[in-house]
Amino acid sequence: MGKLCEHCAIILSLQFEPEAWSQDFTLRSIGDYAPLAHFRTVKELIESAEKCRLCEFIQASWSLPALHKRGVSCNFIGGDIIIPWHAFADSFKVTITTCHVGTDVSKRPIWDCKELTKEYRIKTIKSWYTECSSQHAGCKPSTHGYPRRLIQIGPGNYDLRLVDTLLQPCGNIEYATLSYFWGTSPTSLPQTLQDAIDIIWGLELRYIWIDSLCIVQDDLQDWQREAASMKDVYAGSSITISASDAQDSTQGCFVDNDLDLWDGRTICFYQLGARLPNKKEFSIRLHQGDIRRRTKFSNLSTRGWKMQEQLLSRRVVHCMQPEIHWSCHCSYRTESQVTFEGDRFKSFSWGFMPQATSKEEMQKLWFEWMTDYSSRKLTVTRDRLGALAGMVQYFGNKVGFTHLLGCWYETLVDELLWIRRDDVVHPSMALSQVPFWSWLTRVGQIDFRFWSRSMGTYPCIVRDHIKIVEAGITWAGEPMVSDILSSIMVVEGLVREMRLRLDPRTKNFNPHFMNIDDEKPDFSETPIPWLCTGRFDLEDEREDDVFTCLLARSVSPEARFSTTEGTAYRRVGLAMIRGNKSEFTSAETKTIRLL
Repeated sequence: MGKLCEHCAIILSLQFEPEAWSQDFTLRSIGDYAPLAHFRTVKELIESAEKCRLCEFIQASWSLPALHKRGVSCNFIGGDIIIPWHAFADSFKVTITTCHVGTDVSKRPIWDCKELTKEYRIKTIKSWYTECSSQHAGCKPSTHGYPRRLIQIGPGNYDLRLVDTLLQPCGNIEYATLSYFWGTSPTSLPQTLQDAIDIIWGLELRYIWIDSLCIVQDDLQDWQREAASMKDVYAGSSITISASDAQDSTQGCFVDNDLDLWDGRTICFYQLGARLPNKKEFSIRLHQGDIRRRTKFSNLSTRGWKMQEQLLSRRVVHCMQPEIHWSCHCSYRTESQVTFEGDRFKSFSWGFMPQATSKEEMQKLWFEWMTDYSSRKLTVTRDRLGALAGMVQYFGNKVGFTHLLGCWYETLVDELLWIRRDDVVHPSMALSQVPFWSWLTRVGQIDFRFWSRSMGTYPCIVRDHIKIVEAGITWAGEPMVSDILSSIMVVEGLVREMRLRLDPRTKNFNPHFMNIDDEKPDFSETPIPWLCTGRFDLEDEREDDVFTCLLARSVSPEARFSTTEGTAYRRVGLAMIRGNKSEFTSAETKTIRLL
């Protein structure tokens, strides 16, 4: 049983002494933050870390410059549950959960540091599933029919039979779905599939949908038909079993905590016991980051196909290290008995879509989804469109927008202003059928907020200068899973030819800075003298060249407009010119076609 310093003891005991805070503050207010009167210097923190286990964790979780700059702050994120516990998340780095020693919950295996058996964990999952099924009307699966094929589980658990639901109607049944890494296992029923079958058998379900077994993988027509129905497959599932931390199908759903599965990402967990000055004893679990965002850092969350599987499911059990988590439309739960409900989890759930909100808020949510999706990996590059199909259908049905290759016609001007954030990839990784104006032509992470972030927090009047004249996509079959037959994008706006040169001194910046025409940066007045910042879509270095530039958005006075004949251009990148002088004062208005 370790001891805590006086500052950390205040955090855990919730004994808020007025002198401990810089102002009169009640930390029990959800979502509020308070600066904690912790050690004044990093040196004092390091010295305390030799004896205080929480100080040791704080030191390991923050960079020393960050600690020196901003100190320590806390946020109470607790939910309603029947045991005495506390949950805190700092602004960026640490979640602390505590349980009083001697309570019934403290004797459970996860708090008592005992082995967590598969049977015990399935029992925990069943308790979550039973409560959600009986009490959460908003989590009930949709009723749009069944997948074309399901796996029926017989009395012997692994007595499996593939059922064609068109030839053999299944009646009013419930089924589960599995989200996992395929890997290259030579067996037809690897450990992950066995664990998933054990889980749903324990939930008294008898059907499961597994993509590798329920889709004919070498039949393009079958693949296209099934990929187009992913929204209904996962929305109609009673529960999705997510093998979140397994790197392939041989490691199972309940991976060994001793395995190093983090793939270079900074995930840390620590459990300890502590005695407060008042002699009360606690078990303490320390998690790096906000525990409600843990699933975003799982191995499965790096894969493109898995995003829509998590997003479209009504209930998901996330099998992760060091504990399993549960998420549904009404609550978020952890194996250590921490429960978040209402706004305590919805505001932190990137996959939660409000029932009614503004167009701006819906667009923000879509940008968050697509920024996340763009950073994910796909084994087959052409799946970049298909793995997005379910999300497109789901979002489109909710908001009534018209879809255009990862963008929406109703908010198209904003969505044309994407910029790449990753390094250049080989041209062979590009999707040749996708037009250059769509961010889907890029393989790697993109950013839709380049413009708004560059403007900072100063109040400004933003003007859009693009008018969408015509936009559309023609598909050979089902949208997003078939070939693109043709596309058209015609816009009207101010254009001007400019000579843009990447400044080699900014090659390590992201994005880079460019010199315009004959501009020569003057460092005597400012450390960042360049007016233009941006990136080319397909290359980092490019020869000095003249480009036809279309003014998409500005905060400058409105320019005089004229008209001219239309022509066609291929998008090569995005840039922003800073300053009060308008570079497009002498520009002319053209109607141009984007390739």
